[in-house]
Amino acid sequence: MTGPKVSNLLPTPGQLRIAAVLARGLDTAATAAELHLATGTVSAHQTMANHRLGVRHRSAFIHACYVLNLLGRPVPAPPPGGGAEPSDVEILWRLALDDSHPEAAAHCRLSATAMQHRLQSLRKQWNAANECHLITLGWRYGVLNASRGTPGHQLNQLNQQTQRI
Repeated sequence: MTGPKVSNLLPTPGQLRIAAVLARGLDTAATAAELHLATGTVSAHQTMANHRLGVRHRSAFIHACYVLNLLGRPVPAPPPGGGAEPSDVEILWRLALDDSHPEAAAHCRLSATAMQHRLQSLRKQWNAANECHLITLGWRYGVLNASRGTPGHQLNQLNQQTQRI
């Protein structure tokens, strides 16, 4: 028995256009305005794209798109302020690999408040608009990469299939 076709698991071109805008840090309303779509359409496409890749959160979707080369990877650059603290790097990885905030906080042995503070501090240091933008900047600054793969078994299989194509 063979698995699902790669094309059935990949986001559609429209979903990838939305992902590219979200990755730059625009929110749903700004993304809708830029692409001349209704906000409900952007949200629906995002939900369907997450479902196709088997992820729950936008940050994991953006990371998976970079890992699978579905979005152009950011041009590498040195991080501002000398980089990120090890705890910040682990938080970014947890979000990239589809942890919720409570899951990431528990994994990193932080309170929810402490994790929010770390995210806010990193967003300020990197001038990131939101968590999707943090994921993009994590790739730009060499903090995130394809080394840990993508969230979930389905995406790991997809990654293997796309490597063979």
